[in-house]
Amino acid sequence: MQNIINSKEEKIFANKCLLHPLSLDNARFQTYKTAEMVLCSGSYINYFGIVVEGILRAERYTCKGCNLCSTYFENNDVFPEFLYFTGSREYSYSLVAVKKTKIAWIPVTIFEKVLEDPDMMYSFMLYISKRSLKNHLLLNCLSYRLIRERIAYWIVGLNDLSKNNNIITLPQSQTIWANLLHVSRSSLNQELKLMEEEGYFCISNHTLTILNIDKLNSIL
Repeated sequence: MQNIINSKEEKIFANKCLLHPLSLDNARFQTYKTAEMVLCSGSYINYFGIVVEGILRAERYTCKGCNLCSTYFENNDVFPEFLYFTGSREYSYSLVAVKKTKIAWIPVTIFEKVLEDPDMMYSFMLYISKRSLKNHLLLNCLSYRLIRERIAYWIVGLNDLSKNNNIITLPQSQTIWANLLHVSRSSLNQELKLMEEEGYFCISNHTLTILNIDKLNSIL
């Protein structure tokens, strides 16, 4: 994988958008409690949302009534970017607050005007590109059978994308990380402890530091 996205540029889109004069005049902020339904599937897309603080889970239900988690939106994430700009005008998933979450809501018409600014459009395209690559990375993870292989692929892939010099910011909870890799939380926790003991990386709070990138690559 190539380092094709400047993570510093990508990260500032949310802040730049919220500080844009049009957003300052038109954005509204709302805080949601843990497990509160933010939007239901089928809701019309009238606003773009930016996660200021917290986590949202996008959920879909199968024909048998099973609840599937399709993705998460964390700090500085924008939604529903892919839906809206591919022509959809309704949510195809429901949004639920995983924890107390603050969202900035910007009317669609205002958001589109903000993107008429070439600098804002450039920053937005960097954000979209980074998120698309991360989604592709997660899909590729599923081609690996072993939990250790999925962990290694995810770490190596994110390191390539983020240019963070072997330092990766982890998801806000291990449950989220397990869901992203489609493994159980207990299995993920057990494998992470083993890999940390074997010198692949070390984890402190929500930061993972790679100790031996070659050793991780050898798993794949």
